[in-house]
Amino acid sequence: MVKLHLEVLERCSKETEDTITAENIEFAATPIHYLKDNQGEFIYTECAEFNDIRIDAVALEFDDAFNLYTALFGLKLQKKHSEAIRSYLKENVKSALGSSSASFSGQEGLWELNIAVDCIEGFHEQSSIEEVCELLYHFVARLLNTVEK
Repeated sequence: MVKLHLEVLERCSKETEDTITAENIEFAATPIHYLKDNQGEFIYTECAEFNDIRIDAVALEFDDAFNLYTALFGLKLQKKHSEAIRSYLKENVKSALGSSSASFSGQEGLWELNIAVDCIEGFHEQSSIEEVCELLYHFVARLLNTVEK
């Protein structure tokens, strides 16, 4: 299991996308349900290990429309991997309305993914923000292994 070293951890406003405050690393131990309790916020995080799985940053939020915790991030993979990415998501994200979406941005040259982390095996609402990031890291690492076969 890879241990992440979260370098940037910010609470941000969903409405304006402005940073409310930069948090210290201790905030990573906060249970993910913080987002359900503070629905006007999302958490933006970066770490060097994300580069290993071709993502640069992750935004975590609680989607009150679907009642799901979501992770939004860009994945640096070519457009030609569309079928493999969509197939992996279908097989590995428990089905729920709003559980995942993937679209390729030609302008950015990356996949824009929105994954309901509570639809990934191993998620618990009592998990810390850091544990959810680690769960997502392993999910994306397995996706890359599948795509590159």
